[in-house]
Amino acid sequence: MPLLSIQQSRFAYFADFGVYGVCVAALAAFLGLAAPHALQWQLVAWALGGLGGWTLIEYGLHRFVLHRLPPFQAMHALHHRHPHDYIGTPTCVTLTLFVVLAFLPAWWLGNLWIASALSLGLLLGYIAYSMTHHAAHHSRSSSEWMKRRKLLHGLHHQRGHTHHYGVSTSLWDHVFRTA
Repeated sequence: MPLLSIQQSRFAYFADFGVYGVCVAALAAFLGLAAPHALQWQLVAWALGGLGGWTLIEYGLHRFVLHRLPPFQAMHALHHRHPHDYIGTPTCVTLTLFVVLAFLPAWWLGNLWIASALSLGLLLGYIAYSMTHHAAHHSRSSSEWMKRRKLLHGLHHQRGHTHHYGVSTSLWDHVFRTA
């Protein structure tokens, strides 16, 4: 399969989890070991802001980019037609977007500590989304929370794709009345 294909090999699909796990661990270690102690709570707030911000980014990307914007709409339609295939944005694309659209601007507007903490939160949110989305399509679950996520994501796939854009949370679906 081509490097930039959204239809991925099993290895490439699961490598995404490993790459982002390493990135999160590296950022957390960097912040924990090297960041000035006086900034500790400020950096925790930036990381939590990134985590919360991810949920809005996830909703917006799914609703407005993947369901409305060519060529992404056509690529995402493939996922809707084949929900059990290993389909996803290649890691080299998502990692580049995180660096170019989040880390570098945060570093430029703030500093290395803020950029690292914000990126840590965003990447934690992305991992939560990725794992939730994978589980919604590929696993059985006994937790009530995951059963609910699977149900809502299943409804999104079945009902004309006009509701339930949030994968890891329904918060923004309620705010924007797409629940």
